[in-house]
Amino acid sequence: MEMIEWNDLEDILQKVEKPGRYLGGEWNSVKKKPDCVDVKVALAFPDVYEVGMSYLGQKILYQILNSHPRILAERVFAPWWDLERELRAKRIPLFSLENRIPLERFDIIGFSLLYELNYTNVLNMLDLGRIPLFSDRRSLEHPLVISGGPAVFNPEPVADYCDLFVIGDGEEVFLEVIQSYMALKEKTEHKADILGELAKIKGVYVPSLYESYQPKNTHLLAVKPKHNMPAKIKKKILVPFQKAPFPEEIIVPHIQVIFDRIAWEVARGCPQKCRFCQALSIYFPPRVKSPSSVIKGILNSLRSTGYDSVSLASLSVSDYPYLEAIIRSLMEELEKQNVSLSLSSLRPKGLTSDVVANIVRVRKTGFTLVPEAGTERLRNVINKCLKNDEIEAAAENAFSKGWKRLKLYFMIGLPSETDEDLMGIVRTVKEVRRIGKKLLKRSPLINLSISSFIPKPHTPFQWLRMEKKDVLHEKFRFVLAHLKEYPSIRLKRDSLDRSVLECVFSRGDRRLNPVLHNAWKCGARFDSWDDVFKFSIWEKAFESENLDYREYLSELDKGSILPWDHIDTGLTKNHLLEELELALDGKSSPPCSERECAACQGCSFIKLNQERFDENVIEVDADSPPLGKRTDEVQRYRASFRKINQARYLSHMDLNNIIQQGFRRAGILVSYSQGFHPKMLISHPPALPLGMEGKAEWVEFKSPFAFSEEEFISRINPYLVEGVEFIGLSRLDKTESPMNRKTKAFVYSVDLGDKKVMEAVKNLNLSENVCENYWNQVKKCTDVYAEKNKGETLEKIYVDEADKKLFLIIKNVSQKGEKPQDIVSSVLGLENPVFAMAREQFLLEIQAKS
Repeated sequence: MEMIEWNDLEDILQKVEKPGRYLGGEWNSVKKKPDCVDVKVALAFPDVYEVGMSYLGQKILYQILNSHPRILAERVFAPWWDLERELRAKRIPLFSLENRIPLERFDIIGFSLLYELNYTNVLNMLDLGRIPLFSDRRSLEHPLVISGGPAVFNPEPVADYCDLFVIGDGEEVFLEVIQSYMALKEKTEHKADILGELAKIKGVYVPSLYESYQPKNTHLLAVKPKHNMPAKIKKKILVPFQKAPFPEEIIVPHIQVIFDRIAWEVARGCPQKCRFCQALSIYFPPRVKSPSSVIKGILNSLRSTGYDSVSLASLSVSDYPYLEAIIRSLMEELEKQNVSLSLSSLRPKGLTSDVVANIVRVRKTGFTLVPEAGTERLRNVINKCLKNDEIEAAAENAFSKGWKRLKLYFMIGLPSETDEDLMGIVRTVKEVRRIGKKLLKRSPLINLSISSFIPKPHTPFQWLRMEKKDVLHEKFRFVLAHLKEYPSIRLKRDSLDRSVLECVFSRGDRRLNPVLHNAWKCGARFDSWDDVFKFSIWEKAFESENLDYREYLSELDKGSILPWDHIDTGLTKNHLLEELELALDGKSSPPCSERECAACQGCSFIKLNQERFDENVIEVDADSPPLGKRTDEVQRYRASFRKINQARYLSHMDLNNIIQQGFRRAGILVSYSQGFHPKMLISHPPALPLGMEGKAEWVEFKSPFAFSEEEFISRINPYLVEGVEFIGLSRLDKTESPMNRKTKAFVYSVDLGDKKVMEAVKNLNLSENVCENYWNQVKKCTDVYAEKNKGETLEKIYVDEADKKLFLIIKNVSQKGEKPQDIVSSVLGLENPVFAMAREQFLLEIQAKS
């Protein structure tokens, strides 16, 4: 099996901004032998590592697939611009993290499509992986390209690039597709025959078996089946949801990611009926997990990951029927471990004083309110049934418990919106600020986020138009003008151009496939990122295909066939139309939990059977005992460790996180600080620059337990990632000064056998004698520099031929001195020498090193 060699990768990692994105080898990652499996699957995420590693869907599929001994599943993320540049320059294909397998060597590539503005990254990843972009140009010699996720509920804008789409819950159907594909591949030589068989699996859509046509009363293309294919693709729904697999041993990233915590799915789907929300249709019907399984899973996951933060994940966690019971029981355990709890998508109605009081028992996490609209009238239109006094009560609950900052989310451009509704946003924000100022005795920090309404497919608003950009801009200016006098209110808005493009591709048809291709060829990448998005590229791409993108923003005929009508979410089109009529009349409708199915008949389910669980039966397994014996007095320790090889590419902050997570996994209890945000009482030496090794680094920490050096080292090292290893431990006396205060100087080394170092020295041309000994040249460099620069920072610089190293002794001075890597650059003429350097030791007396 061809794999990318570490030496080739290491040369690239030294030229990118965040090499930790591409290392692999994280805690709980699975690395199988490629030659010992039947099928290799690449789980591809078309955005950077930090975004992809926060996605629950990939974590679930990774665990399901790798639990099968004959299936290998590895992760691939979109490379940032700097890595793409290096890969193309060196002609190295895009590869997976675990075994560094080139993308083209996988049997199946599964893309997670969460967002329409990631589509150009899909094309870029295929191209970097040396895989033909278009499905009709790929044979059985190429990987099968599958896509799933929320965005594929209108798959047509990327239909030309994917062999098939998985519609709905992927836990069962993706595995069925993989197993069927490998069996079929042994029996037939024709890709079309295999795709025809795979199309028989519920939840699978094969776009090549459908063709575009122009229906009546619309300017958009729809699709119809060829041959005997079904007219509708019914999404796959996982039931019973209680038995759905969910990973406890999730991968712990090397670097900080967006959601760097355990996110436990307590429910899927939402009983609310917000009319703008596409997720309602995608994840319908609502299903929940038992409180006992949630608590057991979270506590097991904490043991296996070492995280200190947990969130309960759901579209509307307030509607989880066991929320208060689960929080009470969970916080009893989390408080013992100094683990914080946060809640996603919490409606103000669910924010009771008991919930708030329990959440803050460890530390305050983020607090977000999502009114969406500024007035009760407009909230009735969008069916966000929320009263003004409920918003105010939720804010009062938060501020009274000590929260000093709040996030508020609103939309503008909603159907029937008026200036009064915009003024309602202003009044709501001002009232929340007033409540906070009254309770906190100072102005709270309010992060106000305003986004543009997009009429998404499979929602009651799918037929409506998107507001024009200039109107949306004026509406935003209106809100800003009324709030700019308050410096504690920070207003953030979305990019109008990006919102327009999102709307176009969410409501698009197959004519967008060549537009996407043109934009990618012209350099479009990471279109969801403000700092790199260029709408001008897209305008030219639309012009090249003689398409006016504004067609996709306009109002649609309610009787027409739409580009996404062949995807069946379970909610009927008649039901969506009824909800639209109620919205235009300003009327709300009750959630599923408050209406009879027989009266509604808005979905294809005869009855929404909701599993019921006993919230009083919540069992908690006992934790394994911590290391050592509890003592009456807190113990002080200093532990030494190495940071070498692959770990050199971790930043100082990421290394600190890895060590603390290792302590928690190993059951080594460290004392915490007091206050609203308790932190582990652990201190570190001055930060090593990213890329430099540390041969004798240290941490100092406090613990209420006594243990020996041997006990500590044997316990901690099995719980650390490759390249981080503890080598010593000493117990400190109460009166002993911290290491940072005792250290007089630092010893750094440069590997003079490093090829780049040797090349740099040769290029200096210090002597007319071209045959002069390499070591003499290096010594001449050091002597010249030392003679001119020995002073407050540099104590000594010398060459040790036996070790083949250049050593620097740098004083530990309070003022900012010259960095050791800058000294080495000056001495040897080597740009960015940190990758050839190491910090060897800490000197308590300068004379200790001759």
